[in-house]
Amino acid sequence: MPRTIKRTGTGPLGVVYLLHFDQPYRHARHCTGWADDLLDRLDRHARGHGARLMNVISQAGIGFILARTCEGTRDTERAIKNDGGAGRYCPLCTPRPRPGHWGPVPADLTPRHYPCAPRAPYFTLLPDLGRRSQP
Repeated sequence: MPRTIKRTGTGPLGVVYLLHFDQPYRHARHCTGWADDLLDRLDRHARGHGARLMNVISQAGIGFILARTCEGTRDTERAIKNDGGAGRYCPLCTPRPRPGHWGPVPADLTPRHYPCAPRAPYFTLLPDLGRRSQP
């Protein structure tokens, strides 16, 4: 069920989230984002839709874990991204992650794992154009 969106002076209130990849993709190990409906957004990411980085890691066969969340606006997300160094704020990478804009990590936070969804091989998605029916 979608969240009720509250209006603030800086935009709608939603959830800022930090995703930790099962393995690095080139230089990337994390993805930070904002959503008004977190579960829907995570399901879309798991299918490789949404942010380009999430599409690329899905195609590379890399899953991810929801590592951290906080309530905030798109401005909060931008401030977190501008701080850089997502690994310093990730409870899966750092024994004592920094709070920063995130606030403290809740003691009852259970990271949720999203394995890479299996994809059909590309060639099975295309029609067989080479065969013609015999007269």
